[in-house]
Amino acid sequence: MRVFREREGKMTKQQTTAPVSLRDIEDARKRIAPHLFKTPLSFSHGLSARFNRDVYIKWDNKLRTGSFKERGALNFLLRLSDEQRKQGVCAASAGNHALAVAWHCKKLGIPCTIVMPTTAPLVKIKTSSNFGAEVQLVGKILGESYEFAQELSRKQKKIFVPGYDHVDVVAGAGVSGLEILEDLPDFDSIVVPIGGGGLIAGIARALKESNHPAKIFGVRSTWTKGPGYTSPFSPSPIADGIAVKEIGGVPAEIIETDVDEILYVEEQIIASAVTLYLYEERTVIEGAGSASLATLMADMIPANFKKTVLLACGSNIDLNILARLIQRSQFQQGQLVRLRVSVPDRPGSLMQLTKCISDQHANVLETFHERSFSREPGNVEITFLLEIRDLKHKQSVFESLSALDLNPMEV
Repeated sequence: MRVFREREGKMTKQQTTAPVSLRDIEDARKRIAPHLFKTPLSFSHGLSARFNRDVYIKWDNKLRTGSFKERGALNFLLRLSDEQRKQGVCAASAGNHALAVAWHCKKLGIPCTIVMPTTAPLVKIKTSSNFGAEVQLVGKILGESYEFAQELSRKQKKIFVPGYDHVDVVAGAGVSGLEILEDLPDFDSIVVPIGGGGLIAGIARALKESNHPAKIFGVRSTWTKGPGYTSPFSPSPIADGIAVKEIGGVPAEIIETDVDEILYVEEQIIASAVTLYLYEERTVIEGAGSASLATLMADMIPANFKKTVLLACGSNIDLNILARLIQRSQFQQGQLVRLRVSVPDRPGSLMQLTKCISDQHANVLETFHERSFSREPGNVEITFLLEIRDLKHKQSVFESLSALDLNPMEV
């Protein structure tokens, strides 16, 4: 398992001229309080036992639109003048910022246009539209959507709502840090996903200026180190919400001095973290929101940190992707197996085969017969998708089939 790290070593210098102050964050909290509730923070028994440390989860996915983005977007919108609100706003987003802006514009009566990349998850496109926003799909990556939205803002004189690179957005995001400090004063470490950097910048400011000693770890996807979308066949990131190549200017200034370490975790581990949240917490967390848990799965947080807070900052995952991740996990955990056997193409062969599988108490989910291209003339190849209990049960099924000289092959 490969581990990527950035900026090793301690970062002890505290920023005194940061673009966002603790006072800004406290003011943002007062401003948004009538509109948003405090999200819960809870102890995870399952994850704590699994990773041999006290693991707490900050459930920022519990806000109305399913992500932390509401605080920053709302703080920005509430700071607009009446005239600016009448002009309307526009934003560029791969999803969660779009949902936050669309929802609160609806609540505040502000006309809203959202520009999203064509690769944005369908659930986020549909929900933004359902909230009353005019949704335009432009570009394959967020950068192209961003440029179009800014041009739209200039032409139509709409206020552009940044997703992360603005002091009001960072201050709003930092309210999460204040809530964590109230609910769990003695945590020693916190792991925050990084896309554009607004969330971690706000939380870092809240913690550092409050003189809290916790180590702040940021986590990015290794996808951001790759070439990105270079062709129609380029892989799409599971953690689409943090698939941002460059951190914003305002957040970067804060991250430089306030964040202790930035970690890079592979997409396949983030995918596994999504299903681990399902198994351990019975909760759907999207890829970007699962990145903090992925660092524990990759053993990236040093063992001396015994009281760790994870940000579960979003739940807006496409159901088709979620279904694929669940099935992928079932194969990995030995709950599903796909196997192929070759049997003589004559009456009774399938009956004997299925009886053997039945005697092993495996459940047949799918079958596929291949006659024309069987590797052995006179035989038929049969592929089964079986539901099994675990890896030990899988071995028992294979041994039973092998005892009949069927030579099962996993495919």
